[in-house]
Amino acid sequence: MSRSPLGLVVVGIALSVPSAASAGPPSLPSEDRSGAVGAPGEVEDPGGVPPTDSGAASAEVNASAAVSVPRPSATLDLGDPAVDPAPATGEKPGRSDKRGNKPAADASTSDDPAMIGGRREPAINTVRGGLGLFGTSLADVGGRHSVRFGLHTDLFRRSGFIYDSARFGTDTNSRFRGTVNIGYSPFRWGEIYMSIASQANRSEREQPGRQDPITTFALGDIDLGIKGAHRFYRGGAIGLGGQLGLGLLSGARRFSSERVNFNIDALFTLDARYLTSRRFPFRFTTNIGWILDNSLKLVDWGAIADTTSREVHRFALGVNHSRVRMRYGVDFPIRLGKDRRFGLDPIAELAWDVSTRGQDTLFSQPDAVPSPLPRSSLWATLGLRANVISGLHLDLALDIGMISPNFEFGPPVPPWQLLFGLGWAFDPLPVIREVPAPVSEAPPPPPALDGRIVGAVVDESGAPIGGVKISFPGVTSTAIVADAAGSFTSFRFPEGQVQVVLEAPNGARAQALADLRAGEDVALTFTIEGGLVAPSGVLDGAFVDDGGAPVQATLQITGQGIDEPFTSTPEGLIRVELPAGDYSGALRADGYEPKSVRFTITSGQEMIPLRVVLTRDVPIATPGVSGNERGIRLKRAIAFKGDELSDKSLPILDELAAFLKGHPEFQEIEIGAHTDDSGNPGKRTQDRADAVRTYLLSKGVSPDRVSAKGYGDRSPVAVNLTASGRAKNNRVVLKVVRYAK
Repeated sequence: MSRSPLGLVVVGIALSVPSAASAGPPSLPSEDRSGAVGAPGEVEDPGGVPPTDSGAASAEVNASAAVSVPRPSATLDLGDPAVDPAPATGEKPGRSDKRGNKPAADASTSDDPAMIGGRREPAINTVRGGLGLFGTSLADVGGRHSVRFGLHTDLFRRSGFIYDSARFGTDTNSRFRGTVNIGYSPFRWGEIYMSIASQANRSEREQPGRQDPITTFALGDIDLGIKGAHRFYRGGAIGLGGQLGLGLLSGARRFSSERVNFNIDALFTLDARYLTSRRFPFRFTTNIGWILDNSLKLVDWGAIADTTSREVHRFALGVNHSRVRMRYGVDFPIRLGKDRRFGLDPIAELAWDVSTRGQDTLFSQPDAVPSPLPRSSLWATLGLRANVISGLHLDLALDIGMISPNFEFGPPVPPWQLLFGLGWAFDPLPVIREVPAPVSEAPPPPPALDGRIVGAVVDESGAPIGGVKISFPGVTSTAIVADAAGSFTSFRFPEGQVQVVLEAPNGARAQALADLRAGEDVALTFTIEGGLVAPSGVLDGAFVDDGGAPVQATLQITGQGIDEPFTSTPEGLIRVELPAGDYSGALRADGYEPKSVRFTITSGQEMIPLRVVLTRDVPIATPGVSGNERGIRLKRAIAFKGDELSDKSLPILDELAAFLKGHPEFQEIEIGAHTDDSGNPGKRTQDRADAVRTYLLSKGVSPDRVSAKGYGDRSPVAVNLTASGRAKNNRVVLKVVRYAK
């Protein structure tokens, strides 16, 4: 067996490479036909108008004589709009938007050389990693929410690659690899990616006792990674970032992850397009990191006694050692055609791996010629990437092997390898453009001389009333508030009639019409009778039974913004001061039928009498209801028609209301509704519980004794897969919350 030497290929980047290196594995001595060690075999080398005082008109309005007028047709002018120098995107000039993109007037005049037609220039991922070149990741993640998809394949073929015997001849080794890569940038500074790679290796040789198959398949290794990067300095000239990755290794037996690799890398990119006036298309990128490689654990190498078979099998599976990885790349992203929508990107890369694993004597080869850098794998890549149609990319590259490590530190480096690729990049977000405002040389129009209303709000004595809201219906929805001195100044309105409406904090209202004239202020005074004291009266109530005995009761008063319960004295008397207006009331007392009343509070009348005779409840039997401190049980379930009560359930609910009124020890109960998992369980159960509570209140049950809660489908008592199970889950549970023993 032997390894063939190759000359160094010099890559034009600022990195010195050790000299005197070989492209293939370190050579082994050849064998003669008798098995004696001889000389090495020869192998061929391969490559925002202030107020005006011009005139004023005055008017006085009394709030006791409100005026009703049709709404005038007018528009609101709040002055000339201010000029906003910032771009329409809301970003400061020169800043990137939330996508990581920069606004552009058009594709040819953008301040960002990486913008094409209002989007980030399309780019694709490396063969097995994040956004980058062929093997070197850029310190960039592309436009936010951009998606990248790539297909790559590489191949090589070489005679005398690992085995070279004077007696049995040389081997012919061929390898074919394929990779699918998907990348997505969910954040402005973040990217996630995944790749799946498989390979097939064929080693043909006439070697007696070989222990490796002629063809070896490595099935579906999966790489998962996350990358973060930030571009800064002059809009993005410098990029810094890092990436973390996991590799799920399948081996050759089945498509199932058997081992896991881990890698971490630091990323740096310098983009000269942001540093040069002519936007010279040049980028330098470097990655430095380390990979914990567990691929050696895929095979029991001790079971392969033949050293050549062991080495070929290691290479065929792509097995390697834990190592430091260094990548250096330069590229020249040239944009061509109309609006620079097409691109060519010549790329040169240098890859240098250094094994961090101890010397593995299992893979040692007797009499092998040592490598000049025993732990190093070194190769260069020269290639071209073309962005042919929108986000469609085509790749073509050649890997040139430069140094292979000693057998104890890693597999051989192929002397050459041809790479083909197809990629597609998609940016789903809309194009962001900055459209410059048209420049007009015409003189600015004269300021609009619209009129204003300068007003005051006072009481009968002339004392100011502050805090009054003033609105202008039909003209603007924006209202203003009079200050502590009762003064206010309106917006500027066009000439004509403007309706003015006042609303005091106590609810008193007034309205008037103001005739506005261009360039003048109209003075308007509003007088509110009684100031801020709204007219009111006192309700004088008395509640008795059929025999004239007083009854203590609760009156729920509703009207004029009031909806509150008021409880009488034990003598059945109640007095409540209320604002003038119409009211309704619901009267309840234990042991008496509920009663509805209506009354009107009249301003100036000192007392408004209300006398109500209550009728005792006729107790009804409640055989269908029973209960104790733990709960209340009904002999008939409460049924619903949709979310409303079914008429069939009203008799049992009448019994429940009578039971509660006859048993004050049940101080508070909860109506809990449950249902199955169809539709909107939460809303359905709450509506049903509320319907039961509303019916009980209509039957005289005190509101503070009943609460309602919908539990949705959280507490099933049967499975929802059958009709009977769903029927059981649709139920109402009456729970006792407070009970007086």
